[in-house]
Amino acid sequence: MYPKGISLGRAATTAIASVVLVAGLGLGTAWAQSAAGKWTTSWAEKLGVTLEKTFDSSGPDAWDPKKHPLVFVTSEGPGYGGLLSGVKLPGVAIFDGDTRKVVASQAYDVLAMGWKNVFEPHGLGVSSDGKWIYVPTGEGSFRTRGAGRLLIVNARTLKLDKMLKLNGNAHHIKAFHDADGKPLVLVESFGDNAQPTFILDPRDDNKVVGGWTFEELGMGSYLNFVAPDGREIFVGGRPKRPKVADRSGNPFHETTVVRIDTRTWKKKGTITIGDSSVIWTAFSADNRWAYFSGGHESQVFKYDRRNDKVVAYARAGVEGPYGIHLGWKDEVIYAIGKGEGSHNRGKVLGLVNTKLMDKPGGDRPMDQIYTGCIRGDHGTTHPNPEANELWITCNSSFEVVVFDMDQRQVTARLKMPHGGSTHSGAFVQYRGWQGEVVSDQNGLQGSALAKKRQLLGLPVRQKAER
Repeated sequence: MYPKGISLGRAATTAIASVVLVAGLGLGTAWAQSAAGKWTTSWAEKLGVTLEKTFDSSGPDAWDPKKHPLVFVTSEGPGYGGLLSGVKLPGVAIFDGDTRKVVASQAYDVLAMGWKNVFEPHGLGVSSDGKWIYVPTGEGSFRTRGAGRLLIVNARTLKLDKMLKLNGNAHHIKAFHDADGKPLVLVESFGDNAQPTFILDPRDDNKVVGGWTFEELGMGSYLNFVAPDGREIFVGGRPKRPKVADRSGNPFHETTVVRIDTRTWKKKGTITIGDSSVIWTAFSADNRWAYFSGGHESQVFKYDRRNDKVVAYARAGVEGPYGIHLGWKDEVIYAIGKGEGSHNRGKVLGLVNTKLMDKPGGDRPMDQIYTGCIRGDHGTTHPNPEANELWITCNSSFEVVVFDMDQRQVTARLKMPHGGSTHSGAFVQYRGWQGEVVSDQNGLQGSALAKKRQLLGLPVRQKAER
């Protein structure tokens, strides 16, 4: 390294090494700032999303899509609310959608990056083409400010590609196509008015390309759902609640759902729901109806999109319903009794007949079924109508429960690979490494939704009701 015969002392060697290290750090910092500058958009600046780290996500394949063409991708983490799993890190778990066996799993050592603790991943999303997995996490708890993160994972290698920093902890992530058919990803946070919803473009380096502020919305918000036609997003309101519910004078404490246009990201209308805690939205395959779950009064509501009117409501059959899911015929709502706003230890499903909700006596549920899925929050419909299954993620029994909608019973219990907590997921159909999300929190998508429309005698090509 040096001319022959010249020897450097230890102090000189250390000094040179220090200069090289500092120079390297300077170059690394400059490179990171350059990468962040190229990634940052005006939308990212407006909505408070920053690119904190980038990684080299290339490498060998972590699993084989030819052996596992249909997979269920879900999150795995520590748990929360006093029911902890023992897992310390946020991660991803992949199950074969047909054999139900674990295909692959990966945890991400964020503690080694200097995090003080890990917030439970309360959801997971996959881009429409199956290339990217999105894991919401962060430090602190539900209302911690300035420490939220979104991990963006290369689905092929299961390596981190990016880490975004948020003003609040992220919640659910959903793949969707907008009104013009462009594939996008929606990222929402908890209803604490810290981090607004933002939209990512998975085909353009996962840059922020849309969203809205709480000021533009006119209130705090919670969950967001995209209509099957891609024209609008239903944003569940999260207004300030009275400390004591005046049940005699105002039993429902109405909530507003805001409709957002996917071309402009602007408010285009509102819907009044008779519950202070509107949570989930499920859409019928014909685009005509939307259904809402109310966590406070334990009801489900039926909304006519064509006439912009709530036409019926029914008891959910469970305490504190969270996710509500339609079967393949759109005749039954499966309401998952999480115990939201209540005991938060739900273990049952409620069944509601959608065709009878606006008929005399139709405000009563059909049945309640025990699943043993502790604190199940929501499910994902299996994309094969012959299977006719709802895969329910169980935060506190640390498993995925497979519920057969024909037999109306649990037919399998899939333990998480590391015994961790899990929230939601997506079914992805792969042909080689070309993927398609066919079912996630927005319901059936793509070819699976087209199949459902075909089975219901509807045109495969969707037409908006509004």
